[in-house]
Amino acid sequence: MAEVCNEGIKDKGIIMSKIYYIGIDGGGTKTKFDLFDSDKNSVASITMPTIHPAQTSFKEAVSVLTDTKEKLLEKINDSDYILKVGAGLGGYGINADYRKKLEDEFGTVFDEFKLCSDAYAALLGALAGEDGILMIAGTGSIALAKIGDKTFRCGGFGYRYGDEGSAYSIGKALISRALKEADGRLDKSVISDIVEDYFDNISFNMIATSDFSRDKIAGLAAAASKYLDISESVRDIFFAAANEISLHIKAIGKNFEGLKKIKAGYIGGVFKSEYIIKCIKEMNPDIELVAPIYPPEKGSILQV
Repeated sequence: MAEVCNEGIKDKGIIMSKIYYIGIDGGGTKTKFDLFDSDKNSVASITMPTIHPAQTSFKEAVSVLTDTKEKLLEKINDSDYILKVGAGLGGYGINADYRKKLEDEFGTVFDEFKLCSDAYAALLGALAGEDGILMIAGTGSIALAKIGDKTFRCGGFGYRYGDEGSAYSIGKALISRALKEADGRLDKSVISDIVEDYFDNISFNMIATSDFSRDKIAGLAAAASKYLDISESVRDIFFAAANEISLHIKAIGKNFEGLKKIKAGYIGGVFKSEYIIKCIKEMNPDIELVAPIYPPEKGSILQV
């Protein structure tokens, strides 16, 4: 079972009439804040710099939290209220030092808060807090599941040895195929043209030896998806990605043995491909594949 949540509360001893919530989705490059009223309807939202422990100092993170809190509270017209905070944060996982740093940062700014991993908040939001599976396939990939108070994880081991079915893995497979076509190991297909065009027509030797970012390589998947209807070679690569995603779903779905049809939400750029979704549905007839109900920032307040 994955350890994903921890609660921090300071009891002020004050009973107030109305509750407002701040939901936070904290990633590696930016942090999304959303203010919700007592019915959990969005009132205002702000996007700020990251507060990821690996990216910012304690002082910088506290400054971001303080500034955002002040801006959002300006949107509240009530003079008497309780503020509760839920946050799904990148870095709030198995690293104890990161967890402690984030808890201390939030404790400096907020009186009542609950923290969890960004992936768990996404799971809560995608299924509106209900039990089920969340498959994330963007630059990386991971599957999470929730059954009552228990959580489970499959994949998410990073781009070096994992992230199968991710946009990065698709981009890497496209480049590998193009290189084989370039030296004659495979017959030339439209993939060579897609890769050449995406990298501004530099040579394949340059492509093979350049140190592109993961995001750059992952972006190749979206460029290639436009050719799914006309290229069997492109379809083969996307089919392989769908199969890897399906393996995640089947593996984590074993925890639901004996239960009714399982809901599986999905998040990430890979799922912009209707072909991927079609393949996954066909590979998993016992799974109800559903679009996310709420975004992660709303998911984070469902734990409060």
